[in-house]
Amino acid sequence: MSKLEFNIVEIPEGESRRTVDLPDEALDLAPYEFKGGHIDLKFYRTLHFIRVNFHLDADVELVCDRSLEEYTQPIASDYEVLFKVDVQEETENEDGAVRRFNFSSNTLSIEEEVRDTVLLNIPIKKLHPKFIDEDGAPKEFEIKKFGDIRDESESDNIDPRWEKLKKLKN
Repeated sequence: MSKLEFNIVEIPEGESRRTVDLPDEALDLAPYEFKGGHIDLKFYRTLHFIRVNFHLDADVELVCDRSLEEYTQPIASDYEVLFKVDVQEETENEDGAVRRFNFSSNTLSIEEEVRDTVLLNIPIKKLHPKFIDEDGAPKEFEIKKFGDIRDESESDNIDPRWEKLKKLKN
């Protein structure tokens, strides 16, 4: 049984809280690497539904798009999952999800929601923190020039074929 799977009978009636530590192997985020974290859970159980609110603090190992260096990206996010018995169609959005609840299974799992929450909080542009300024904006990177670079104005040895093409253009 996963750390993110809970027995229904162990969840008390009304409101309750739990904290779960997530080891490195808790989530499969391929191609990214999960580096552990913890999740604060708040359950609210009635006869007809169970609401699970969670706050996730975790780290993910990423590769910088600019330098190809590995770095650790902290992830912090909140999400809510509502498990109901009489749901005809499961729904979800950026704030929460409504899932069908089957009492015969005797367990509920939020592993998929936690994994999706982590994946949705991974930035599209992965920049190492050394490339981000104190305001959170990407720093300009310097442009280096190698070798002798001719100016466009130096036209002393231009291929005559290019000259003829330029004349055709005009």
